[in-house]
Amino acid sequence: MAEDFDAYERSGLNKEYLALLEAEQFELDPDSMPATRPLPADVSRNSLCSSEAGRRLVKDWEQMGGFKTQLVHVQNDVGEIVRSLGSVREQRVFMATFDRDIPEPARYAVYDEIAAGRGLYVAPASSAEIKLFASTPAGRTLMEEWGSVAAERVAMLRSRAARMTANMSEDEADDFWTWFDNLEPGPVAAIFRKLAG
Repeated sequence: MAEDFDAYERSGLNKEYLALLEAEQFELDPDSMPATRPLPADVSRNSLCSSEAGRRLVKDWEQMGGFKTQLVHVQNDVGEIVRSLGSVREQRVFMATFDRDIPEPARYAVYDEIAAGRGLYVAPASSAEIKLFASTPAGRTLMEEWGSVAAERVAMLRSRAARMTANMSEDEADDFWTWFDNLEPGPVAAIFRKLAG
């Protein structure tokens, strides 16, 4: 009997059955299924490789320590941001608008920036940069949270935003920043919190 179950698992039938159950459950109640379940690496790779921009991203990640390593890092960070946004429905809406409103190459620039990580050091933000950051609802909230390290975190955000934008065309960057500027303060703060470290 134990051998039969081992063969069942080795053949992958257990995963197929689980996928069928999850699909049925999703049809009955979409909000009961996690919105942030990561895709397997091979499925993600195949999806990315369907475009030139995706193939470049896969190649870059292979050179940065391995595609799967970078993918898991990005999936974990994005999942953490998205899960902080509220209900499963709110999470799905956030992800759907990101996919719908931002061009594919710009989305990949965002993923690549998340994979690249914070970097080692940036000079603290100037008082004018801090004042500008604190003039937004999300910025005010984060300034209170960050206290004495706010200047470094604001500078890190500015550095990462510049690096990410440099990897987009002008039109792609316009689409991305238009989407971002229309977010509510909660998602903006969640994104800033994660990217600033």
